[in-house]
Amino acid sequence: MPKNLYVREGIYWARFKIRGVEHRHSLRTRSERVALRRLRALREQSEDQAIYGISGPVRWSDVVASWKENVAPSLGVRTFDRYLCSLRQIGDELDSRAVQEITADYLKTLIKGRRYEGVKNATIRRDLTALSSVLNHAADEGWIADNPAVTLNRRRLVPERPTRIVLPQAASVALVFARLPARIRDLCEFTRETGLRLEEVTSLRHADVDLVEGIITVRRGKGDKTRVVPLTRAAREIMARQPAWKGKPWVFWQGEGDRLSGVSSRPGGYMRRVARQAARDGVEFHPFSHHDFRHLFAVEYLRRGKGSIYDLQGELGHGTIVVTERYLAFLTPEQVKAAKAAVAQKTAQVLRSGAAT
Repeated sequence: MPKNLYVREGIYWARFKIRGVEHRHSLRTRSERVALRRLRALREQSEDQAIYGISGPVRWSDVVASWKENVAPSLGVRTFDRYLCSLRQIGDELDSRAVQEITADYLKTLIKGRRYEGVKNATIRRDLTALSSVLNHAADEGWIADNPAVTLNRRRLVPERPTRIVLPQAASVALVFARLPARIRDLCEFTRETGLRLEEVTSLRHADVDLVEGIITVRRGKGDKTRVVPLTRAAREIMARQPAWKGKPWVFWQGEGDRLSGVSSRPGGYMRRVARQAARDGVEFHPFSHHDFRHLFAVEYLRRGKGSIYDLQGELGHGTIVVTERYLAFLTPEQVKAAKAAVAQKTAQVLRSGAAT
């Protein structure tokens, strides 16, 4: 029998001493291999409590509540919203557990489960970042000795994969748009005309729009950066169709002037119905996402010579030119040459001012 283990009625038990105090605990397993793993974890937890003053079991939901109160106020609004979204998505799995149970091995199992469910690596990485923030708080409060998330090799467990750019097909878009509510359809078309991210469109305020100058100011883009984006004629027309709700700032709203939400999931339901009908009718249909309209904006921007690749980088708010250069793959050699010009052609200034569609 391995040291510190014994069997009672076929169940393995742990027995060990820490600072002269004997500990006996059922390991709730008939497997010696599992018992040894649980013994190590149990002994480590008991030593943390006895030697380092680490707290006893604290529920994950209580840790999150404490994190919201003490850490969340120091985060940016967009960062907090993103973290909160991740924590909600994995809450069902964690809320019934104590934070001390969330070990590196447990996190690896959680990652495998998320990948099996078809969750994208980029989403899993964001979820881990949110988890790590909460676990850091738990360590600061003395509920755990260290943050187990920092020991994970994320590059190996959830490698970053380049996002494959797929442009939405006009015929498929038309089929879905025919069913979408007017405001959601307008929001999608506005993205195609401006290249804004979904978060940037839904958080757009009337105060950020200057119809005289024909520009919108994105005040809290990705990375909390501010940038100015010109409005095309079509974008202005979309803006004109959005009545303002008295006392509310949002350009795109729902209900009683509240900020529009759930946009990324709403077209999905319509798209599934369209896809089923298209299959019955023998019509070709290609699904798309809201973000694909941002890709379409970028490719059309370069194809039509609205500016150089560097101008496009600024309008999209990309941190590096490498990200923007992905769109060159959709151009002809002549268009690539023009897009790489350091200075856009003079006619591009006319196009970007909104004098043309």
